Amino acid sequence: MTRVGLITVGQSPRTDVVPDMAAILGGDVDIIEAGALDGLSRAQIDALAPEGDDEILVTRLADGASVFVGKTHVIPLIERRIAALEDRGVTLNALLCTGAFPKLAARRPLLEPQQLLLGLLRAMTFPGRLGVLTPSERHVPQTDARWRESGFDALVAPLSPYEEEDPAAVRRAAAALRAGGVGLIVMDCIGFRRKTRDEIAHLAGAPALVANLLVARVATELLGR
Repeated sequence: MTRVGLITVGQSPRTDVVPDMAAILGGDVDIIEAGALDGLSRAQIDALAPEGDDEILVTRLADGASVFVGKTHVIPLIERRIAALEDRGVTLNALLCTGAFPKLAARRPLLEPQQLLLGLLRAMTFPGRLGVLTPSERHVPQTDARWRESGFDALVAPLSPYEEEDPAAVRRAAAALRAGGVGLIVMDCIGFRRKTRDEIAHLAGAPALVANLLVARVATELLGR
């Protein structure tokens, strides 16, 4: 059976997003999950909090709680998980995080959501501005800067994927995107789900991209599915 590794910046299993990805990958694919924070105590996780101008990443713990970590702290942990899954015989790995990372060490194909999103957007023409949903108010400045550095004048609005059951929060984010005249929306966190994509697209009047589903669809192509 073909093995695919899914690596979260938080703790595995990611019961919030992996089932939707598994449905796309198909039942004959053996998904092996790993988390950068697997096996760490809460005190050890707290020590990985963002410092200075380090990029803020928000992720999910095994108990469903969300936590902020600094990107530079977790990169070595992610690379260890990549190597461990490759040793277990995966055909490819996929990173479950939309942050921008330096070149990560890998011996087999590795899918990075941010790079997939950028490649797709650069291959498209769409009306209006690019709308970007980011996980919190704390993320807005760094997300705005990241997309501008990539050549996009993005309208960035906060919405946490770990609080997406709040209808008022979804309506506020969609209203901000609609008022800004966006023509395409990127849901810039791996934790967003298909259900929220459909709600945001309907309320904002523009199509939306969910990173985890895009990763799964590209993986199926690489696997020859």
